[in-house]
Amino acid sequence: MAPLPSPALLRVAVLGLLLSAPALAQDAHYTTRQFGNRAWLLGGAFVGNPGDISAVYYNPGALGILGTPELELTGSVYEFARLKVEDGLGRGRALSDSNVSVLPSLIAGSLRFDFLGKSKLAYSLLTRQGVSFSLESRDTRTGVDLAGVGGMDALSTDVRLDQSVSEYWAGLSWAVPIGGHLGLGLSPFLAFRQQELRFQTLAEGSGAAGQQLLATLGRDVQLQHLRVLLKVGASYQDGPWAVGLAVTTPSLGLWGQGSAGYQRAILTQGFDVATPAPVFDFQEGLAARFRSPWSAALGASRRFRSTTVYLSLEGYARVTPLTLVDSAPIVPRGSTESIDGDFDLALKPVLNAALGVEQRLGEQVRVYLSGHTDFSALARTPATNALLGAWDLYHVASGVHWGHGRTRFTLGGDVAWGGKQSQRLADALRESGIASSVDSLDVRSFQVTLLIGATFSFASSEGEGAGPATGNDTGAEAP
Repeated sequence: MAPLPSPALLRVAVLGLLLSAPALAQDAHYTTRQFGNRAWLLGGAFVGNPGDISAVYYNPGALGILGTPELELTGSVYEFARLKVEDGLGRGRALSDSNVSVLPSLIAGSLRFDFLGKSKLAYSLLTRQGVSFSLESRDTRTGVDLAGVGGMDALSTDVRLDQSVSEYWAGLSWAVPIGGHLGLGLSPFLAFRQQELRFQTLAEGSGAAGQQLLATLGRDVQLQHLRVLLKVGASYQDGPWAVGLAVTTPSLGLWGQGSAGYQRAILTQGFDVATPAPVFDFQEGLAARFRSPWSAALGASRRFRSTTVYLSLEGYARVTPLTLVDSAPIVPRGSTESIDGDFDLALKPVLNAALGVEQRLGEQVRVYLSGHTDFSALARTPATNALLGAWDLYHVASGVHWGHGRTRFTLGGDVAWGGKQSQRLADALRESGIASSVDSLDVRSFQVTLLIGATFSFASSEGEGAGPATGNDTGAEAP
């Protein structure tokens, strides 16, 4: 980004970007969302023995020894998210934003065909990401030589950021039992991603002698991308013990297209400042890229009478820097300046852990308590980073799962919190050629999630799965 004459303008602009983090943080975190009703309550801790149809996502091998065919709907999931930047608008003036949104859902079910024999087939459709934000920050100041411009005694800024991210996965899972205790399976997924980031800043300044300044800066990027990836899993269940391993391959891009825009205009009258050349550039039909990494998950569970303990570890490999939408450098008319309007993405390796406890209360009721980590994978990039979620999150979830006939219902919640001393503001100012007196800002995130869901179980024509509709978890633990 070329230097602008107003540090105050850039300061507010970058703070506006920080406020977009509830939407963007999903790209730098892997375990913020879960897929499946019990998965939410256990924090995704059941790689060893999912015990229900959500095995298609967490460990397709467990599908091979899953008894009753099912249809699962991860009903209504609502989240309240709040982000706070301490001293974001100056000492003692915090900058904050909150948002209520509907979170990703899962629809998954079993497919029954005679030619399958002992093997199992299932389908799944999940919303891996689904967030839309429209944020605006306004500020008016009076003083002396504002933004370092001699004679400017009034300055107003208006920053607006529109961000939307949606990603849908569709998969077809196949699994086969080996003997009575081991299941092997795989789930190929087709992933379609849409992302849009639009950033607009307006600054107006004036002086006592009638001086005027008007500055506008706008950047936007849009992309659509289609890729494929594969999950392979194995689950061994014997008596009270279950262990499992699941590996996810890096994604392979099939198609991608995007556009990028950059606009800049700075007009002054009476102020002694240097102004860069105006720019209006829009490029479309560009190549778009996105990539997700290798990951491997290891899990185990142990039943103690009416209590079952679940533990999972999952590690994710790095994603080397890549340009999301590859636009050509921008050279303003009559200038030798070269502007790079690209946004980059890069992810560092992380390891997350989840621990969950299931307590059975009679034949039909289960109560859950879990905790899991959600560490940020944000890494530095050569150009402007499209991600901002640099803080680590910690989750605690609890709820109840009960049966009525062949239907099981879930009601629960998840609380997540985290924070970090972020240097993104100071870095952005320095990248713009402006010295910053701000080294870091204290950024805090808080989320509350409410889950309401249902799972429907079906008996086969041979009577498989007959009995109470609470038993896939019990049956899977003791095949």
